[in-house]
Amino acid sequence: MLLAGWLPASASPWNAMDVAHRQPPASARLDVGSFTLLINGQRAGREQFSVQRVVSQDGGTLEVRSESAVNDRRVAMRLETDSAGTPVRYSVEERRGADVTLRLGGQRVRGRFATLARSSTGEAAREYLLRPGAVVVEEDGVVQYALLVRSRTLREGDGITLPSLTPIANAQGAVRLMLESRADSIVVAGVRLAATRWRIIANSRETRLVWTDAEGRLLRLLIPDRHIEALRDDVPREVAAITNTANAPRQRRPLAASAAALPETITPRKAYAF
Repeated sequence: MLLAGWLPASASPWNAMDVAHRQPPASARLDVGSFTLLINGQRAGREQFSVQRVVSQDGGTLEVRSESAVNDRRVAMRLETDSAGTPVRYSVEERRGADVTLRLGGQRVRGRFATLARSSTGEAAREYLLRPGAVVVEEDGVVQYALLVRSRTLREGDGITLPSLTPIANAQGAVRLMLESRADSIVVAGVRLAATRWRIIANSRETRLVWTDAEGRLLRLLIPDRHIEALRDDVPREVAAITNTANAPRQRRPLAASAAALPETITPRKAYAF
């Protein structure tokens, strides 16, 4: 349902974001790191991220935050979901150079998800019906897949279809998730890790291949149709301790500040300290 460019004050995504900023939920960090983004095999950018378990008054249990930079495009994202991965709150800010090209906020309101987007072309509001199991899957971004595959108990070769929201594109549809293999492996920072490989077919019919470790932490993303690849820069912390990589020289890519320095709450004016 497309609204007439406004939402009631009590349901405004911007109000929800303000409240979240004043009263951050209690949290415990589950994963933190960064990915190098490659296009046609050439380094094009980076995405920093964190995944946290949260306890919020409106039912949020998991939160992902990311900051990405590809050429002159920079995007800050925060997504909070319930235990099923269904969105509770969502915010995105996109910049090209010094210009803000998109600011989008969303929140769950009585079984629906209300969004308000402000861009160079104007302002638009929308409400999506939140069907059971609905997830957010944008066309770009890496860390969003951490919530999509987390805690899935599929057998090899099995799949599920979930309702999906793509707020940036103002669209909704379905995403297909299949577990291809639990016996794959990926090299991260010179260390070969056991990995689970997933195949994801988004609403656009575009295929993504995702590799995770046994805890569901992302290791690699591949979008073959667009020749896009995201490679994790460092071994997940607990795995690094187990494999005792301290004896080997660490190959850190010469990129900017560590994702461990991500702020507890991403705000538009502080989100781009790369």
